[in-house]
Amino acid sequence: MTAYLFDTNLLLRAVQPEAPTNALAIEAMATLLADGHELFITPQNLIEFWAVVTRPTAVNGLGWSPALAEAEIERIRQLFA
Repeated sequence: MTAYLFDTNLLLRAVQPEAPTNALAIEAMATLLADGHELFITPQNLIEFWAVVTRPTAVNGLGWSPALAEAEIERIRQLFA
């Protein structure tokens, strides 16, 4: 078993169905989890994720509501150590 520290960009691509690397990001996480590896994130990942997903689309964000961002962060926290 190996431990992996995930980058915020992988988290962001995994929640963007329109991103060209969406499927790859999801597949990478799923494969590592299925193989029994430990996946880690840090508080910094969650701060960066929040900043991007709640930023308006006009300034390179995803334009999510705080409630949606919070729900997704809780889901992410369940997947990662």
